[in-house]
Amino acid sequence: MTSNLIAQIRQHNPIVLNIANQVTPQRVADGINFLGGSPMMVSDPLEVAELAKLAQAVTLNLGSTSPTAQLDMLTAGRSANQHQLPVVFDPVAVGASSVRTERTQQLLQQVKVDTIRGNAAEIAQLAGIAWQIHGIDAGAGEVKVSTIAKQAAQKLRCRVVLSGAHDIITDGVNGYEVHNDVSLLATNVGMGDVLDGILATAISQATSLYDLALATGILPVAAELALVKTGTRPASFLVETYNQLADLDDTQLDDRLQLSTI
Repeated sequence: MTSNLIAQIRQHNPIVLNIANQVTPQRVADGINFLGGSPMMVSDPLEVAELAKLAQAVTLNLGSTSPTAQLDMLTAGRSANQHQLPVVFDPVAVGASSVRTERTQQLLQQVKVDTIRGNAAEIAQLAGIAWQIHGIDAGAGEVKVSTIAKQAAQKLRCRVVLSGAHDIITDGVNGYEVHNDVSLLATNVGMGDVLDGILATAISQATSLYDLALATGILPVAAELALVKTGTRPASFLVETYNQLADLDDTQLDDRLQLSTI
């Protein structure tokens, strides 16, 4: 199936408002910008609601947990709901501390989220499935990741993108698996946050589960193209991944994306 997702993004240049992890805002902003969106990074609760009115999508990231960041996320999420904008939520390291768990629960109770993007440990925590978390990393468990993703989507009544060696995209009933995988994406801290921004940029333009799966494949496809040029040098790889993201078109995405149904 031929898509025009990237062309749509570049034609419309959607504004994506980000409540970002303080470690990664530049990387996230660059990722959105190189894909064709317009990033807006916000950290002042006094302007969040006003700026959210200008956006076409919102990303919320639990990475920098603080009372101010939580207020920012709640304010941005409520404003997005009021204006019927899609919200992408990244529950970074939920379950690693009681604060993260409580703030995630609070947000999910007060904000309607379109898509949750996280690793296996984070999604398992939200689904109530036992899994061994390892800091901010996925750790290990015994349940199939596709089962974890589907159960979380059903429980939370949203779509789930579970990132890993293979990415799972599901609405709780139907689903896709992206098989493109470049391990250096995990080596560079914050590329999951970049994916959050890409997902929000994409679903501001196209909302089907298939479109979400295409969007999930954009970053690993760009990374595969980068790997050909840089080999395994992590810093060079990061820069070239952004170069490839800026150059990527729908034909390349369709040709290289390895996508199956689950």
